[in-house]
Amino acid sequence: MSSHTSTTGTRTRVRPHALLPDRHSWIDIGFTLVLAAVALSALGSSFTGVTYLVVGMLGVVIALVVTHLTRAAGWPIISAVVICVVLFFLLGGPLCLRSLGDGSLLPGPTTLARVADQAVFGWKDLLTTLPPVDGQGPLLVLPWLAGMLAGLVGLGLAHLSVRRAWLAAVLPVVGMTLALSGAILLGVRHPQSLLLQGSVFAGLALAWLAIRARRASAAVQGGTTSYVRGVGALAMLALAAGIAFPASAVLAGNDEERAVARNWVEPPFDIGRYPSPLAGFRKYVNPKGRPDRANANVYDKTLLEVQGDLPENTRVRFATMDRYDGMVWGASDNALPGPADDSFQRVSSTIDNPVADPADGDGDPTEVTITLGEGWSGVWLPTIGALQSMTFETADARAKAEVFRYNLATSTAVVPTGLQPGDRYSFDQVQPDDVLTPETVGSADVTSLPPSASFIQGPTEKWTEGAGTDPMDRVLAAAEHLRSQGKYSDGVGRTEKIYVGGHSVWRLSDEFVNAPQIVGNDEQYAATMALIANDIGVPARVVLGAVVPESGVVTGSDVSAWVELRAADGTWRTLPTEAFMSLTPPADQVPETNTPMSGTVIPPPNPIPPPSDAGEQSDADLKERKASKKKKAADDQGLIAGLPSWVGVVVTYVGGPLLLIALLLGAVLALKAWRRHRRRSADSVSARFVGAWRELVDHARDLGQPVPLGPTVTRREQSVGIVSGQAGSLARRADSFVFGPSAPAEAAAATYWESVDAERRAMSQEVGTWHRVRAAVSLRSLRPGRSSRRDDDPERGLDEGAPTAEPVASRASRLRALADWRSRRTPD
Repeated sequence: MSSHTSTTGTRTRVRPHALLPDRHSWIDIGFTLVLAAVALSALGSSFTGVTYLVVGMLGVVIALVVTHLTRAAGWPIISAVVICVVLFFLLGGPLCLRSLGDGSLLPGPTTLARVADQAVFGWKDLLTTLPPVDGQGPLLVLPWLAGMLAGLVGLGLAHLSVRRAWLAAVLPVVGMTLALSGAILLGVRHPQSLLLQGSVFAGLALAWLAIRARRASAAVQGGTTSYVRGVGALAMLALAAGIAFPASAVLAGNDEERAVARNWVEPPFDIGRYPSPLAGFRKYVNPKGRPDRANANVYDKTLLEVQGDLPENTRVRFATMDRYDGMVWGASDNALPGPADDSFQRVSSTIDNPVADPADGDGDPTEVTITLGEGWSGVWLPTIGALQSMTFETADARAKAEVFRYNLATSTAVVPTGLQPGDRYSFDQVQPDDVLTPETVGSADVTSLPPSASFIQGPTEKWTEGAGTDPMDRVLAAAEHLRSQGKYSDGVGRTEKIYVGGHSVWRLSDEFVNAPQIVGNDEQYAATMALIANDIGVPARVVLGAVVPESGVVTGSDVSAWVELRAADGTWRTLPTEAFMSLTPPADQVPETNTPMSGTVIPPPNPIPPPSDAGEQSDADLKERKASKKKKAADDQGLIAGLPSWVGVVVTYVGGPLLLIALLLGAVLALKAWRRHRRRSADSVSARFVGAWRELVDHARDLGQPVPLGPTVTRREQSVGIVSGQAGSLARRADSFVFGPSAPAEAAAATYWESVDAERRAMSQEVGTWHRVRAAVSLRSLRPGRSSRRDDDPERGLDEGAPTAEPVASRASRLRALADWRSRRTPD
């Protein structure tokens, strides 16, 4: 921190620092601003639009202004941190949460709590949301926080006082590099601004490093001209860049993905907690007048209405089941090996869906609107094609959008809070090429079957004996066998009750493929066909959905189950239901009277109900909910019984900041007390005199008196700036003991300290109470790098409390300082 001094006689006054930055400060501010912008650009693939960059750069500018002003005022860096924290919460609502409706200049408890929650846990929401996330949503708190941290780190480290010149030059560059690394870590696997983040940032960082290194070593200049040094710097930058790019290619190898936090953070969502929709397939079949099936049956009820320009035979997908556990086919996370994005992730209004790319011939996005009908319920959200965007149009649209999950690999969507008849939503979708042709080559990825599904191996070998060795040909041969040899039954008719529902191992083995007659409906046929394809070596999954009629109204009678096979190019091709299922009913049979579970549906194994289920609950759950409600009601009434609710609000949102302020002020008082103790108990008696005088000088500075400082300022010159009747006498007494012919006694030092303490009290009594309080917590005397150590002190290491160390004077210089003092000495 630079200062300007003017000398008149023996009086030296220090002019306060100007608020405007000097040339060096402007350079540091400029580099911090540009490097922060490059670092924040690493989040460009994570957010939609440029609002994130505007908010982040606003945080950088505010942090730079606060850091510079606190430095100009002589305050420590902790003061800049505290001010930025306050501004972070005050401005976080209007800037980041304005769409939530609570964005006043004086944010309430809800806004403050939301800002704090996003600052602490927002990174997890960002990493578990499919990028890009909504650029207008609450996750803007993250770039807002990142910008403030970058501004504080960059300029704060640039102004940090360190002894070693190379360390002073390197620190801010390292800090901004860490800021870029943090932004990259929170970014995506496939960056879009690699050149900007690498080359531009490296060039600017090296240029800043060179400027700061030259500034730090300005006292030692070589004989070359600035032109030669500039050319040399450019050559070094070019050489560094030329080495960095080949080295990075060697270190990274051929892996196109970089290490980001998304690779290690698992989405906090378990799709396995929801029952498999395939297990409830019989609610879509014709009940044929059976009263026991009429209540839950939706055969003739409207499930959804589809609006949009869709081609003929478009399929709407309810859910995709890609894992078999021996009981049911169910949806899962990470069912396939490799880098496939096959987990259920949070998504924003815009979805970066690599499954559908119009450049690959998948077609242009088409807008579709779906309205759920009276027959729809649950958490599964019907979709068409590969989604490119999603917009909910119901009253609780924001709540549904925040919990909406989508699986890129299976094109399956869920809303964990549940869906109701009348819910409406729109989306843009692209229809990928999913037609299965004779030329389609099956994928070589093998999906292992559970041990309980080994029953399918025998029928598979038998049904594909003459199909050759090509996996896809064997799959089609097995499908043809099922279609030609099987019969269709929903198990509803009087003579068909023996054909029960479900697709467990027992139902698919003993009662289907190994039975005298293969009989079932979509549920058994699709489940078996997928197991056969997996056993052959072609990854397969089961899809529940419907072909959209020309009217766009989908009823329960339109629902079917089909199989999707994975091709060699990674795409999924549809094996339609009619390719492996027969529609011929079985021959009439008289049902056995002892047939168990006749006409019933085998439920999945004790699924955990979703949070939105309003079904039956256990007594323990009810008691827990009642206890939670009572606790919440007690909290609403106040922290202590009998007190109004506003007391709790005041204690929570006012007491915390007041406690923080009290701790900071207490830390200042404790630091001054510790410094005073060190000076009073110094090992050298002469140092105790020096420490006592400096205690008086620091007290005058805290009171706002213009005491001159510097290595050439004598104690008598300092006494002129101290508003005290005894300052001159105390200065002369300190000189007489410090520069005296003999070592002073400890008793004399104790007496001198008592005199200084008395004078300090007298100086405090001359000002008002508020002035005394401000002096007690003033930071002027704690400013780093402002030591009042003087070269004319003949003692070595007199003040252990000084923030910087001066070179030890030689014996000759000490004798000259002593002779100079004696020539100017006057009796007390």
